[in-house]
Amino acid sequence: MTTDAPVEPRRHGAELDRLAALEEERRFLLRSLADLEREHEAGDVDDVDYATLKDGYTVRAADVLRQIEAGRARLAPPAPRRWGRVIAVVAAVVVVAVAAGLALGAAWGERGAGEQITGFTPGDDARTLLASARSAMNQGDFSVANDLFRRVDEMERDRGAPNAEARAYYGWTLALLSVADEDEARRDAVLDASVLALSQAIDIDSGYADPYCFMSIVEYEFREDAAAALPFVEVCESSDPPADLAALIGSFADEIRAAAADAG
Repeated sequence: MTTDAPVEPRRHGAELDRLAALEEERRFLLRSLADLEREHEAGDVDDVDYATLKDGYTVRAADVLRQIEAGRARLAPPAPRRWGRVIAVVAAVVVVAVAAGLALGAAWGERGAGEQITGFTPGDDARTLLASARSAMNQGDFSVANDLFRRVDEMERDRGAPNAEARAYYGWTLALLSVADEDEARRDAVLDASVLALSQAIDIDSGYADPYCFMSIVEYEFREDAAAALPFVEVCESSDPPADLAALIGSFADEIRAAAADAG
């Protein structure tokens, strides 16, 4: 039987398990590449080792991606993606972004000259960029917002003060941008990068609710994995998220729990 032949029903479960293992390997390779970039930038890995390791990871990732694509082609066609629901979630997120932007602006207005907010020092260009990023999100311009959040993230990282908010919203806007990409492999790669950034935001500040909330949406609505979304939605709800974000999560939290129970 050729590699393009459809999978027999009795082998469907085994093929899904193999694909799940390949997906995990791909995520590991993407994380390894991201770690390698950071170590090289920090001077912990020299140029020769960096080039060798990067080439190796890239070749392995490409091979894994080919195996994933071949495996998916052999499976029965998946159920249609719930793009209507995803688009509705994105629209709701714009409302949340507007409320968050207004709240952030009000917080700045209430502070006197020279006082700090969200870890920024007075006069920081990062503070201005973050305000612009919020404004872009308010207008639904996720591409501009993503670039601005990335720049804030890099600026704060360079000064030795990683910012959970910038990292979380960089990851979240990556996920939002993936909706418009019709290339499945590229969309999945962007979502992998989104999950990585959100995970890093959690590592930076484990008490910050937003990345848990966004991770639950990405895992359930974008990657259709209720079991993976469940722990994040529970932490999100228990971490006192902003009211509008809490309302967004609450609109499908029970659905996540039911779907996770069915999958189990």
